[in-house]
Amino acid sequence: MNQEATSKWSSFRELERLDASGKVVLLCDERTGQRLVRKKISLYSREVYSYLMEADFPGIPKIYDCTEAGEELIVLEEYVEGTTLRRYLNENGPFPEEEASRIICELCEILIRLHEGKHPVVGRDLKPENIILTEDLHPVIIDFDSAKFVRNEKNDTMLLGTPGYAAPEQYGFGASDERTDIYAVGVILNEMLTGCIPMEQTVKGTCGRVIRRCTNLDPQARPKTLRSVLGMLGYKKYLPPGFRTGQPTNMTIGAIGYIANAWFTWELLIASDGNLFVNPSLALTWLAISMWTVLYGFDYLEIRTKTPLIGRIQNIVIRAICYGIVWVFVMFALIIVISAVFQ
Repeated sequence: MNQEATSKWSSFRELERLDASGKVVLLCDERTGQRLVRKKISLYSREVYSYLMEADFPGIPKIYDCTEAGEELIVLEEYVEGTTLRRYLNENGPFPEEEASRIICELCEILIRLHEGKHPVVGRDLKPENIILTEDLHPVIIDFDSAKFVRNEKNDTMLLGTPGYAAPEQYGFGASDERTDIYAVGVILNEMLTGCIPMEQTVKGTCGRVIRRCTNLDPQARPKTLRSVLGMLGYKKYLPPGFRTGQPTNMTIGAIGYIANAWFTWELLIASDGNLFVNPSLALTWLAISMWTVLYGFDYLEIRTKTPLIGRIQNIVIRAICYGIVWVFVMFALIIVISAVFQ
């Protein structure tokens, strides 16, 4: 490693090895205290990693640097708190169908951004070991060592993939594209529901039909896009926060919150003598601020994630502060606008 590369890593302290080979290491940046992951990759596409670093996709670790050193690529990326889907399954067993569907749908959303980006990327090695579940059970894809750009090819130039999760075209029967990831998504959904890959045991019902379509040996018989998979699973993306997961606890808390907000808004609209619309400005201000807080705080339709420029900030604390500043700015803007309208 040359002097420039050595200087680049001088501020990082090794905390823990995250794999048996020692090529994936948890680091601490002593300048900021931020924890990061350094990976040394032997088989890789530098172009793909550079693109992922520039594009900064939600649902994958933020990549801060990728540098070639000899025959390896050294990648510095965000450390994602959580546990792998493999470990979660080993410790807790299969998921309830609603929860498994919700997680798979969120995984599809991540992959859709990759598939439909400026330069479409296919992962080619989706499996439980390469998916982190955060504390609140949201998936993050952490491995793109086998990823490639989707191009018009008859066959893959390199045979990659994990047995059981790799589609037939990854073994020389065609070229990998979006449908290759769709195959792996079907296998993962089946394993989340049964603990087994489809060739060992399958499920029935809606999820079973989705799995069979996704894991068809013929790519032409699979859903053409992951948006089709979302439709088949009845993804509730546009439902309000609290109702998207289908979990009774979240839905109950959400319903109570929305009802309480509506009741308080109504109370602000009427006077003690029962006359309506006495203070519409105050009621509308309260309603606008509370709904903005719910939408931005829970990142509804990625409103917060899509805030320009902030997602590229490397320091997590500074990024959170910037999100807070945006929330406060919009809140005061709403107050000013509503007050001006009712003057």
